[in-house]
Amino acid sequence: MFLGSGVPAAFGSAFAVNELGARAQGMGGAFTAIADDASALFFNPAGLAFQKGTNFQMEALAINGQFRFVPSDTPPGAVVPEKGFSGAIGQPFIPVASMYFSRRMSERWSLGFALYTPNGLAANFTNFNDGDPSHTKFVGRWAGSRAMLRQFWFQPTVAVRLSQNHAISVGVAAVHTHLFLEQSFLNPYEDPDEFGLRLAKDVFPGADPVAAYRSFARLLPEGRLRAAATSNRPGFAGGYLYRNPNSGFSLGLNYRSPVVSRLKGDAAFSFTNEGALVPFLPKDQTLDILFPNQPITGTFVTPATYVVGVAKNGVAGGTLAFDFRMQDFQRFRDIPLNFSQTVDANGEEIGTPPERRLVFDFRNSYLIHAGYERPFGSGGPMRKMLAGATWRAGYVFDYTPVVEKSVGPLFPDATRHSWTAGMTKPVGSFDMTFFYQFMQFMNRTTNVAANNFQFTNGEYRNFANLIGLGMRWRVGGHDGRME
Repeated sequence: MFLGSGVPAAFGSAFAVNELGARAQGMGGAFTAIADDASALFFNPAGLAFQKGTNFQMEALAINGQFRFVPSDTPPGAVVPEKGFSGAIGQPFIPVASMYFSRRMSERWSLGFALYTPNGLAANFTNFNDGDPSHTKFVGRWAGSRAMLRQFWFQPTVAVRLSQNHAISVGVAAVHTHLFLEQSFLNPYEDPDEFGLRLAKDVFPGADPVAAYRSFARLLPEGRLRAAATSNRPGFAGGYLYRNPNSGFSLGLNYRSPVVSRLKGDAAFSFTNEGALVPFLPKDQTLDILFPNQPITGTFVTPATYVVGVAKNGVAGGTLAFDFRMQDFQRFRDIPLNFSQTVDANGEEIGTPPERRLVFDFRNSYLIHAGYERPFGSGGPMRKMLAGATWRAGYVFDYTPVVEKSVGPLFPDATRHSWTAGMTKPVGSFDMTFFYQFMQFMNRTTNVAANNFQFTNGEYRNFANLIGLGMRWRVGGHDGRME
């Protein structure tokens, strides 16, 4: 079949987005045991039970990434840019927004609502138009060239304070997923699949189909698939928080469920004007008949998240925190795609089979977060401007779930190190927060024999810059974050 092994790519453990709180990310995301603003709905919703009054918080994250790929092998005559192929994002920055609301209802009960995107982002290696000469196009387009994933969680949450030091929470979310995929097919360099063998039998009846296909594969036009699908499914989140004001020690646990998205959408096919064999195809076997635009279904699984965090107040006048996060990407082993049209008007098989299963075999990933925050000192010439402000810094180690065979234009992923810094300044009833993160991917070179004719083996060199802004409004003004 024509489809390669492409699905949405992103950075932050393949397609997970863990940077959804400006204050938290200034501390490298080590926030599970702190959870003392409304973004606790993402990091640890049990923190709502310790917060006072009503809080409304909006966050905006802008991401700029640069992906470079230098192939170790190319099709004959292919032109590789001097610095390799660029997988730069289509626009200069990808915006990711989130919103959090919480209200304390009584001494024990608190409610919250969040809208956030725990999975998303995209990569784009489409450096060409469909009709451009093949030697100028991105060589790895057979494995995919452009993809996008957006997953929105609409999460109402309830938190209950069990005692002075303990709280738990649970949230039931409506999860909306949108998936887009673009890739080339009819790869002339790979061995024929079932469709290629059938086509060879039609073009050269009685001849060996493998040899026949190889004799004319490069005379076929290049095909392009663009598929888009959506899903609406439930998700669950929960948390636990222990706080001891006397010792300054906190312990937090957070869980977010996996989501099995049942996708429904459409697939569209197009072909280049090249291909000397096209005029010789039977009229009832033209490519637009063999690959009709049609509805599709599929399954896409996003992983569960498990986090444990600790924090200690009073460390050199500030707060020191650590989180360990595990995401069971082993759930993301494959994607089954189902096509609604598999035969033509005469009942003959066409190019789209009943199911195509794309295999990835991801492994589990883990992240280590470390962060520190401290109020600015009261002395110095800037004390008035920085009165009440807090600075913070952090570090993140992120172990990629993408195994070597799945590294490519849609998953140009590698283990990475990140360094973060941030600041919060109170202004009346508002907190204004800023953070910056530099994400350095470790250079990764792949050499997988099965990917030779997809031309995705080679060196991947990536980095990303993240800038986040947050605004928190406390109804009634400042009265302390927690009690």
